[in-house]
Amino acid sequence: MKVRVGIEGFSIDSAHYTLSSPKDNQLHGHTYRVTVEVEGEVHEENGFVVDFNQLREMVRDAISSWDHKFIVPRKDMEKISITSPFKVEVKLIDAPYPTVEYIGMEMAKQIFTKLGNNFKVFVKIYEGSDSYALIEYP
Repeated sequence: MKVRVGIEGFSIDSAHYTLSSPKDNQLHGHTYRVTVEVEGEVHEENGFVVDFNQLREMVRDAISSWDHKFIVPRKDMEKISITSPFKVEVKLIDAPYPTVEYIGMEMAKQIFTKLGNNFKVFVKIYEGSDSYALIEYP
């Protein structure tokens, strides 16, 4: 029997642009809230699908590289020039657009890779307070 467990309460603040949306085609930022669920078998030796403490660490690792970053598709990087008196960190994404859908997919893939093939990972990522993407991986 499969059981799904989850953890929530994670957030990151990042900037991006979405050239695919005429309304949002300028640099802007969001607070992304992240919830993660993992589905798998309960291990008889410990009674867990996955230990919540270990899962929390995996999620923190997966989202930390996105926090306070300017998210840019790799294909656009050579077109962007950033000069400023303040620190700017870029997070490259291997996707055509830096949308909440692709950001969530990258996070889900990273968490799945750490967990292994015996699990299914679900990432719910909010872009602001009322819009979200729900990703199932694989």
